[in-house]
Amino acid sequence: MREFRSDVLGLCDPPEPYSYSVRAGNTIYLAGQVAFDEQMNIVGDTLGEQAVQVWRNIESVLAANSATLADVVKITYYMQDIRELPSEIKVRRQLFAPERMPAVTAVQAAALGMPGLKVEVDVIAVVVDD
Repeated sequence: MREFRSDVLGLCDPPEPYSYSVRAGNTIYLAGQVAFDEQMNIVGDTLGEQAVQVWRNIESVLAANSATLADVVKITYYMQDIRELPSEIKVRRQLFAPERMPAVTAVQAAALGMPGLKVEVDVIAVVVDD
């Protein structure tokens, strides 16, 4: 298991005891990411604004694992209001090629750990060694 310091990732320290990612062979499991900046402030008031920050955080964790969004095979969304999914889909369409969309599950959650958070995203990525 490889762990990365949050300051190296450009993320806040995890608010609970966990790793931002765990790599098992070629598979990388990311902890759920929310719209926190480096100081653990929520970035954005709308789901679309928060989604942009969430994906920035995910890209940072993937990069620390020598991976990119192109390696993502599964996405799970936990949303405060599932009716806002179209706002996230708009962001996702800008990040992934239409022919390379990962598998997706979206779930409405009663709470996301802090008032003001609208979405949490976790991903699984697979890196193919050359």
